[in-house]
Amino acid sequence: MFLKNLSFYHLGLIWSIGTFQENRFIFRHKDRYFLEQIQQYVNNSIYKQQSRTGDQYVLKTKDFYMNQLIEYGWTERNADERNVPILPDYKDFLRAYMELHSTLSYQTSYDKRNGNKKYYRLRIRIFGNKILLESINKILTDTIHISLKTLQKTNNDKTFYTQYTSLTDIKKIFNYITGEPHNKMFWDNVDIHVQNPRKYL
Repeated sequence: MFLKNLSFYHLGLIWSIGTFQENRFIFRHKDRYFLEQIQQYVNNSIYKQQSRTGDQYVLKTKDFYMNQLIEYGWTERNADERNVPILPDYKDFLRAYMELHSTLSYQTSYDKRNGNKKYYRLRIRIFGNKILLESINKILTDTIHISLKTLQKTNNDKTFYTQYTSLTDIKKIFNYITGEPHNKMFWDNVDIHVQNPRKYL
């Protein structure tokens, strides 16, 4: 299938969960929604299988042309050097990527104006390869004018994350990437958290 028919959102899904094995693309995820989005472009069926972390859905296809993905800058998900694709705009790509590779949670903090009372403060973390995250970091900084963040390393030597705790920055990020199509469960969770950015103990 010619990739010019793909939206940047769907390219973001391919970038986020696609692996190339035995001359075909394989997509796996526990949320069937993401595979149904990709299935719109191919003639293959989605099936369920058991994995070590529980049930997951799988879609396999030969309908994407690898040479076109390489033109976008494709490398395998576990490659030592992996970057975002070459695109004129990253809004839709980042919506897909963050739906799959970001988490919203609460971080313990202290309110000095209130006698150092402990509370939970909202944070968003985006995970990925170091080079790819450096690019996302710069895209967000240049596009929505938030401060450049220092990457932090996880227990996995290849995986890093950036963290945003400013509610203003978090709102800017989500306002920038919002659009269609989108994963409703992810965005319902965003709405709940953004409306409740602090939880006092």
